[in-house]
Amino acid sequence: MDETGIPAGVKGFTHTPPAGWSVDNSNMGTGGVTEWAGWAFATDEFWSQAQRDQWRELNVRSRDVFAVADSDERDDKSHTGTFDSTLITPKWAVTGGSTRNLTFQTHYRQESGQSAQVLVSYNGGAPTVVKSYTADADAVAKAESLALQVPAGATDVQIRFRYSGNNNWYWTVDNVRLS
Repeated sequence: MDETGIPAGVKGFTHTPPAGWSVDNSNMGTGGVTEWAGWAFATDEFWSQAQRDQWRELNVRSRDVFAVADSDERDDKSHTGTFDSTLITPKWAVTGGSTRNLTFQTHYRQESGQSAQVLVSYNGGAPTVVKSYTADADAVAKAESLALQVPAGATDVQIRFRYSGNNNWYWTVDNVRLS
């Protein structure tokens, strides 16, 4: 591992997503700090110690292990290209014509030049953006709730969380639910 600001005894990091989830790093450059090369899964203790006093410790809504996209920390080691990684949920069953509620905990720090998007795809179709974090506003330790209008004939939905930046800040996602 490359991270030097975290004591050796602190555990709580992996690149392995939860069962059924996946990470698409096909748009990622190469190199950078290994721990933050694409979406990672970390505990608060591990991630907060990566760099103090940059609001990581304000991520108070996430519990246990949560998803982290951190272009700021990735940039601490030589790399090519930008940070551009997508976290993908399993496919969840839905009923066409219904409304479903997507909820999740988010901790996003905004800086010019980065973007974060929540996208949905029904029945394997092209993903469409349902929420963007591109305005000049942070979403610090926020509970999100997005109403999804399920199109007629749809039987499944898949959610994507795409973050792109180059030595910008970060985005965390936790407790993703569809109800």
